[in-house]
Amino acid sequence: MARPPIKFDVKQILGRVDAIEKQLIPRAARLAANRAVFDATVALKEEAQNKFDKVNSYTRGAFQYQKPEMINNKTLRASVFISSVKRQSNRTSDYLAPQIYGGKAFRTPFSRGLENAATYIGRDNTPILKRGEIMAPARKITPSTYSVIMGQMRGTSKPKNNRYFYMGEKSVRNSGYRKGIYKRQNKKLKLMLVQINTPTFRPKIFDFFKVAENTVRESFNRNLLKEIGR
Repeated sequence: MARPPIKFDVKQILGRVDAIEKQLIPRAARLAANRAVFDATVALKEEAQNKFDKVNSYTRGAFQYQKPEMINNKTLRASVFISSVKRQSNRTSDYLAPQIYGGKAFRTPFSRGLENAATYIGRDNTPILKRGEIMAPARKITPSTYSVIMGQMRGTSKPKNNRYFYMGEKSVRNSGYRKGIYKRQNKKLKLMLVQINTPTFRPKIFDFFKVAENTVRESFNRNLLKEIGR
């Protein structure tokens, strides 16, 4: 969801200018705007690192900016945004939306796939997940590993070692284990994904707009003055 643009009046920021400064304004404004949106992406990456336990390179790289462009003879426009490009059918913008606007956490195709009884049928024909649940990663998992896990949950792959399997309510009862998907490797169990209720977030846990706006305002004013030579 886009917000109203932040507007800067260069004349108001600079006040009185001499003839030389007047000639410098177009280039100075363009450079300051470009630096401002770049600085905003850096600040957003840092904010994500501070707010979330695990931030991968894909999430950090999703904070992007559009360089300044002339939309008329007096106005430049630049923007900061979260990429909507899909990676393994997921978008960072989908993940972050509930933590910006509030609402239930995004449920990935992986979690949604485990709702389907045709995906995994146990002895009681009960699917792994209900609609109000997700599988949250307990450690770093690559997209290719998710594919391997889903294949084993479907029963299309049954390796002797490095086997992934689901432990539900009956399996973990009185065992000290948590419900989720485990990896059996060298006769040891490693928790890969933990089964939890889909969390609900209050708005602005990750305050994208405040961080971006504050950074852009400070950076543009500072760099405009710098480029003018003040």
